[in-house]
Amino acid sequence: MHKSDKVLFEEQKQIMTDALLKMSKLSESNSKESSGYLEMTKMFLIGIMSTAADLAEVRSQGASHWLYAEMEASARHRGLEGIAKAGRPLYSLSDIAENDFPVAMNYIGQNLSTTLFKSIHELPVPLRTQEMLLRGVECLLGNLLHQKFSSNAHDILDSLCEHVHMALNDLESRSG
Repeated sequence: MHKSDKVLFEEQKQIMTDALLKMSKLSESNSKESSGYLEMTKMFLIGIMSTAADLAEVRSQGASHWLYAEMEASARHRGLEGIAKAGRPLYSLSDIAENDFPVAMNYIGQNLSTTLFKSIHELPVPLRTQEMLLRGVECLLGNLLHQKFSSNAHDILDSLCEHVHMALNDLESRSG
């Protein structure tokens, strides 16, 4: 970790420590009940995270999802201390090697599939169809291409179709 990063890290820790000490003083009246303190701590942290996510979303659409994912990743690494001890600011939940493109691609595909199948069961029963799954994927692709690749969305779609055809051919050759 660079010296300037260490200074920033220590400053962030001090701000959080000061905030938690203030919160601790607020909960002294409930010192006999640890559940009261834990509940207050939980609400304090949720308040900080949701406010930060809301502010991020105002500045950049989708930023709140990124921020919540970063919170989850940092929690799994035991917070700032764990990330600092690991000596790498680039951490991830998946622990996939940074140069392992095929595994990363499969990881994202599996997560999209899981989310898609979960969300289909949140719909009214008559809408829980295979066609709805396909229409959901179409909507996702249309929105993604329009938002992230608007200057060459049709070229990206053509390339995507080629890759899907290759994947289907590969799957067919394996099962045949």
